[in-house]
Formats: sequence, structure tokens, C-alpha cells
Amino acid sequence: MNLRKMFFKLLIYLILAILAAAIIVPFAVMFLGAFREHTDIIIRGPLALPKIWDLSTFKKAVLEYNFGRYTLNTVLITAPTVLLSLFFATMSAYALSFMDMAFQRLLTLVTTVVGVMISAEFIMIPLYHLMNSMGLLDTYWAAIFPQLAMSAAFSTLIIRSFFRGLPAELIDSGLVDGASSWQILWRILVPMAKPAIITSGALTTVWTWNSYIIPLVMLPDPSKAPLPLGLILFQGTYTVDIPLTMAGTTITAVPMLIFYFFFQRHIIRGLSQGAVD
Repeated sequence: MNLRKMFFKLLIYLILAILAAAIIVPFAVMFLGAFREHTDIIIRGPLALPKIWDLSTFKKAVLEYNFGRYTLNTVLITAPTVLLSLFFATMSAYALSFMDMAFQRLLTLVTTVVGVMISAEFIMIPLYHLMNSMGLLDTYWAAIFPQLAMSAAFSTLIIRSFFRGLPAELIDSGLVDGASSWQILWRILVPMAKPAIITSGALTTVWTWNSYIIPLVMLPDPSKAPLPLGLILFQGTYTVDIPLTMAGTTITAVPMLIFYFFFQRHIIRGLSQGAVD
């Protein structure tokens, strides 16, 4: 029996090791390739260590091939999306959790679940015409607003789930002390809901940073492209320059890898939170 358990444990470890290698190897090829020369990659293979750890390829990608601009564009789109989505989601979660409204469950379904289920591709054509009619096409707001709406819906689902687990006596005690709904939300509930808010912010950051289809349609000007779109534009023009492509891919991926390393607990929690009311 012990041998059988040991066999299955070794088998599980072997499968996990294979999966880990399948994930790590592409990142290793990407990172190492950014420090090597084109001919060196072809001759010695993709996993050979660089002869010299030189940052000149990264410098070239940032200064000559607009990756510095792409990074700035990504930050200018991601930061307002995250902050505004958390602001609106917190208020809507409070309203859907503690305020008596007609058809509250139906309203919750429409504002959260439906908002999460509808993909950007499904509504891209009406979104394009809406942004064009508002004069926002080819501005950062054209990429921010659609992502904001979808992120706020998911964040509302997570934060509302947390609020629903709080005792109603918190609201009653605040009202007895003369606090307004605004004060109860921001002075009592929000400090307690920091785990849910951080989880929502972490997920929104990852999704917005890696967003591709919305900027592709809403930002035809290449100078406004975020990193994922800028990387595709770069690869379409400079496909043969492997080190430069690897440097651009590293610049795109590494910030989110670092972010995920610090916020992985919140991100994993967010993937399972909010499913149960």
C-alpha cells in the first residue's frame, strides 16, 4: 500500500515537473534571447547562456522602437481603469448589498453576472460606433471605458460577496451614531473590505495590462498603442530580429510576472470568490 501511494505521489510530482518545465522554458528562452545576438541564438540554441549580459538590446527597444512609449501608454490606460473600476464597484456593491431596491436580485444579475459574461468581442462593433459618435475614438478613453465597464462588473461581484458576509449590525450602529451612507461605506466598510478590494484591483490590473482586442480596435494610431498591441506591431515589422523581439516580449511580460509574484494569493482568491452569494 505504501509503495502504491509512493508511486502515485511520484507520478504527480513528475506531471507537475513537466507542466512547470512547459511554462518556465518559454520564459527562459525569452529572457536569455534578449541578451544574445541573432547568430548566437541560431548556432548555440535558444537555451544557451549569453556570453555577455548586455542591456543594449533593451535600450534599443525602449529608445528606438517605441517600447518606452508603449509602456507609458499601458500605464495611462491601466491606472485610470483600475482606480475608477474599484471606485464604482465599491459603491455599486454597497448599494446592491445593503439598500432596499425593487427587483434587487434581477438588478444584481444584470449589473454583475451579465456584465462578466459578455465578452468584448461580442459588443465590439456597437462599442466602436459608440466611441466614434462620442468623439472618443483614437483616445485613451476609448480603451479605458469598455475595460472599465467590464472590470467594474466583476469587481462588484467580488466586493458585494464580501459585503454580504458582514453583519447588518455594522450598518445599524453607524446609522444610530448619525453617520450617512457615504460615511458608513468609506469609513467603516471599505477598511474592512481591503482584501476584496485588493483582489479586485489585482485582477483588473492583470486583465487591463494584457488587453489586446479593445486597444486594437479603439486606438488605430500606433503611437497610442499599449504594450501587447505594440509588441504585435513590432513583430510584424521586425520579425527577423530575434533578440530585439525577445527584449520587447520581456518588457511586456516581466512587469506582470513581478506583479503576479506579489499578488498571486489575491488573484487566486479572486478566481474563486464571488461565485457564491
